[in-house]
Amino acid sequence: MAERTKREHVPLVSFVREWDAWPDERRAMIADAPTGDDADDLCRIAAVVHALCDRVPVPAWVFDHRSEVDIAWGRNCVMEGFIWEQTVADAPAACAYHRVWFDREFVGIPSEHRRRRTGIRITTAAVA
Repeated sequence: MAERTKREHVPLVSFVREWDAWPDERRAMIADAPTGDDADDLCRIAAVVHALCDRVPVPAWVFDHRSEVDIAWGRNCVMEGFIWEQTVADAPAACAYHRVWFDREFVGIPSEHRRRRTGIRITTAAVA
């Protein structure tokens, strides 16, 4: 993640895929806090883990990583105007705590905006 290139997202994309593929291993995957010197990366990791923890308790270390400034992450990286407002409005709730903003689909959560626009309704009974 420390390399600021198009591939900087690969480690967390892989983590999200493994999260989906190995539900019985989720607690073990997030048991230990990440290490590193880049505070922004630690905030990104914490925000993704926080957003994924819908059926697993959020580990305490997640709450130690909050950015002092907004961090845009993903395809909608423009931090102003309508696109930014939509990104923030449609982001997972965990993003606000960490001030790391990413698309809901990144962590496998259907977009609220798209759901409203298309009329698709997903209930917890359908997901469970």
